[in-house]
Amino acid sequence: MSSNPNISVRTSELAVLQGVLDDAGYDSTSSFANPKNYNIAVKLLFHLYHDGMTSPAALSIELSRHFGKAPLSSKSSEEFEKNRKRVQGIRSVVMVEPPTGA
Repeated sequence: MSSNPNISVRTSELAVLQGVLDDAGYDSTSSFANPKNYNIAVKLLFHLYHDGMTSPAALSIELSRHFGKAPLSSKSSEEFEKNRKRVQGIRSVVMVEPPTGA
């Protein structure tokens, strides 16, 4: 399989491919958790789509056939959001309650 960096893709085609990835469980958390598998899955979809396989159902079947379902992220979405905010430098608001029994 040779790579062609000059493949042009329309927005509507990207939407189809993104939908297939989303349905298979490849989302932003899985792309961060395991970028190598995510990139390989994306390359496979681009290759299949470029070769004429445009049906989302057929693309999903091929993706499942090659990789199975994407593993769910081991991080909870709450933990993921906390990490994202830390990386972006966004401070969380912390509510402090006064001590009781004083």
